[in-house]
Amino acid sequence: MTQPTPSRHILVVDDDEGLLILYSEMLQAEGHRVTTMNSGAAALTWLSQNTPDLMLLDLKMKEVGGTTLLKRLKREVAPVPFVVVTGQGDEKVAIEMMKQGALDYVMKDSGLLDLLPGVVKRALEATDRDHALAAAQGQLQASETRFAAAVAATNDGVWEVLFPDQFVYFSARFGALLGCGPNELNNDLSEWRDRLHPEDRERFNHAYQSFLESENPVFSLEHRLRHRDGTYRWVLARALLVRDEKGRPLRLTGALTDVTERKQLEKEVLRISDREQWRIGQDLHDGLGQQLTAIEFMCQSLRGDLSVSRPDLAEQVSRMCQFLRDAITQTRSLAHGLTPFMLDATGLQAALAELAQRTHSLGRMSCRFACPKPVLLKDSEAAGHLYRIAQEAVGNALKHAGATEIVISLSAQEDLLRLEISDDGRGLTKSRKSGQGIGLQVMRHRANAIGADLTFDQKRAPGTAVVCTLRRSPGIVSRTLP
Repeated sequence: MTQPTPSRHILVVDDDEGLLILYSEMLQAEGHRVTTMNSGAAALTWLSQNTPDLMLLDLKMKEVGGTTLLKRLKREVAPVPFVVVTGQGDEKVAIEMMKQGALDYVMKDSGLLDLLPGVVKRALEATDRDHALAAAQGQLQASETRFAAAVAATNDGVWEVLFPDQFVYFSARFGALLGCGPNELNNDLSEWRDRLHPEDRERFNHAYQSFLESENPVFSLEHRLRHRDGTYRWVLARALLVRDEKGRPLRLTGALTDVTERKQLEKEVLRISDREQWRIGQDLHDGLGQQLTAIEFMCQSLRGDLSVSRPDLAEQVSRMCQFLRDAITQTRSLAHGLTPFMLDATGLQAALAELAQRTHSLGRMSCRFACPKPVLLKDSEAAGHLYRIAQEAVGNALKHAGATEIVISLSAQEDLLRLEISDDGRGLTKSRKSGQGIGLQVMRHRANAIGADLTFDQKRAPGTAVVCTLRRSPGIVSRTLP
């Protein structure tokens, strides 16, 4: 069923009174509200106070002609959508009026009244489309304004990759984060790759390619980019990928956030945490441990004194000595865990071996350390973070995995160091897979602090492997000891 045409207000301007009556009756029959004016001057006065949806305008009138009226409207009154009504022989004039904004024209002949309803309908539909387009453009502009304000408020740089050519757009703010002016960055992904820190290049390329080959629509990676002043800034790149109906990448749109200050704060927090752990470990070893040892010596002496006169009490004191010995052992174990190694190039390897031995001695499961060739790591800060990652992974396996064996592996090849903690347990739970656990978050923070890659491998069955790979500058990691 055809929807009725909504009522519109139409102004008819013509100096022929008879035609005004016919126009009015015909348009009212179509459901429109009609106002008629018999001169251009009267129409101009009326238009200064009113705005019709459409104007039917006769070009030739005695006082103010249609052409003159339109010129005055442009100067004095807001433009009004109009249709030209003209006589025979004036087609060229009508066409010229179309160029000046007329929606249509109709000839004054015997078919006028038959054609006019269709002409008016098309003209009104055209004005509706124009209004809808203007409204959409207004909404788009408002949306763009809000988006620009939001981006400015977050201080992020916007970037976009268009496939299949991988054309890249960098916003002015993106360039400013790297100390570059507008249009100074080339619209190519190589511009990004060339600015990557040498230790982050392989990790970035692997993460980017793996993301495109996966079904995950969200890309997120922290890495370092070279600033114009030659320094490197830590940035967080996040983006959303849009694919076509066949699953092929179409557009990757994202934001770049400078997280250098946050990374420095995170490193400082971890440094303070490690320093406090070291202090507590030293206090346990030199304070509580020494006091317990002294008490044990006193109990041993007391046991000797009572062994002849009071054998029954000597037996109780003997049990006290054993309890004290156990407490001393646990205290030393805690102290060693908090102060894992001396700050030298072989410290990480020795500390991991001790961690495995200490875990194995608990008797709850087998734990061994595998390091086929000696590994030298001169970066004591990186060594500390790697040890804490291993310590956390071992703790998770003890508490959650239900495993019977844990293997701590350390290896290095050229400038790539690999630390793996694997178990034969039940694997990660759903919440731990998503990285929501505090322990997993701490491990990720520690890996990020030294620019390492942390992954959780569950392809093996049963069990899980926590794998941390660290790429360092040449000479930092060596496979052989000097």
